[in-house]
Amino acid sequence: MDEADKTGIGLTIFSILSIAASGIFLGIVYYVMTLTKTNLSGIDCVIENNAFVHSCQELFAVSLYPFLALKELFIWFSYIFIFVLIIGLFISAYRSGKNPVMLGVSIVSLFVFTYFGIIISNIYRTLLENAVFQTMLTPFPIYNFIMWNFPLFLFIITLISLIISIINFQKASVNTSVQGDINY
Repeated sequence: MDEADKTGIGLTIFSILSIAASGIFLGIVYYVMTLTKTNLSGIDCVIENNAFVHSCQELFAVSLYPFLALKELFIWFSYIFIFVLIIGLFISAYRSGKNPVMLGVSIVSLFVFTYFGIIISNIYRTLLENAVFQTMLTPFPIYNFIMWNFPLFLFIITLISLIISIINFQKASVNTSVQGDINY
């Protein structure tokens, strides 16, 4: 097993853990931004001797509220992040299809990742029993769907990766000439 194969395995593990952790992190950030905006909207004060704003709400409208309105981007970022990691897993699977040892590792990882997907999904379901945690992740429906079905999600992604590896492995060298041209 060469260094590229070890990097592919590491990338796969990192991607799976990142998919599980990214939604939780982005959910916490989204929740904090929502709470901040809610709490700031209750503050009302008068700012004297200022040419630009006359109250705290005017100051917040100019400075903080536009930043806090960007919280909707976190929902889209979580979807794009998951999609990019899946594409990365497929590219890694294509590259690992050149080595027959990696096909065996892919078959074993199919079952190992599905097993760990069950554990991660159970942890996620336990976390969702907390009302605050559930409130944090309500705006992320696709992430919630993926995490509720994380074992199935990992099984399908890993199976597709295995198929991509097998397709790349079956590109026989007899179909190419010495110059690299296709010779059917």
